[in-house]
Amino acid sequence: MFAARRIEYIKELLTKLKIDPVRLEMYNLSAAMGPKWAELCTNFTGKIRRLGPSPIGLALAKRKIKE
Repeated sequence: MFAARRIEYIKELLTKLKIDPVRLEMYNLSAAMGPKWAELCTNFTGKIRRLGPSPIGLALAKRKIKE
């Protein structure tokens, strides 16, 4: 339960930082759920790709160019 509450808190922080909170997810799976894990990873990767580059990554790249 602590981890789930922490994820919700971080999602609130991401929203305040103008970062889409769907970039963070938590799944509770057993070690025997390999195929389900693979499916979740594939779906989440697709979701993130549709969202585009991370605003944090873009900001860091801009900062690096200025240095």
